[in-house]
Amino acid sequence: MIVCNGHFTKKELNSFTKLNKPRRVIDIIACDGASDFLRKHKVLPDVIIGDLDSVKPATLKYFSAKKVPAKKVYDQNKNDLEKALLFSLGKKYKLIHIIGLSGKRLDHTLNNISVLKKYHRKADMRFYENGFTGRIISKKLVRKCRVGDIVSLIPLPKTTGITTSGLKYPLKNGSLEFGERSGALNETVSEVVNVTLKKGCLIILNKSDN
Repeated sequence: MIVCNGHFTKKELNSFTKLNKPRRVIDIIACDGASDFLRKHKVLPDVIIGDLDSVKPATLKYFSAKKVPAKKVYDQNKNDLEKALLFSLGKKYKLIHIIGLSGKRLDHTLNNISVLKKYHRKADMRFYENGFTGRIISKKLVRKCRVGDIVSLIPLPKTTGITTSGLKYPLKNGSLEFGERSGALNETVSEVVNVTLKKGCLIILNKSDN
């Protein structure tokens, strides 16, 4: 799990960690200033990654005493999420969870989405925000859900040959284009949703509480 320095809650963090157990179910990679949140809630990351310009010195000292490595990466062409993803891919992780993706500034949020698009074919990457799960796909997705859940399809930037099943407003070999036509606020009518596409990429957002 990659923890970005954006908006998320302890409840979201608890969804992926067993805070009172000697072993967690997954590894935790903290992006720079996200370490401050983890320290506050007594969550021990496996590594801290970034240019380390936003994490508090006291936090670095605290985690250093607990043998948590801090990897300072000098590369102004990559943000902290991209550095964390490259680290994860270097470890050959196949499933990567991301929380705090929406940064505290709009440019950070949009740049993080751009980074995910760049690497989404390298692993199964899932991000979580306000009760929704998001993924970027370029081929197909089969998703179990509850009837009545909201599902949004956002093209990046243009997607063609989209066919869906299990949605109230289905597409059959349809097209979506950013700034022209989007597939936001659709609704599930089945417990399984299928989405396939021929060209381009889609962000798929759906409720993640099931």
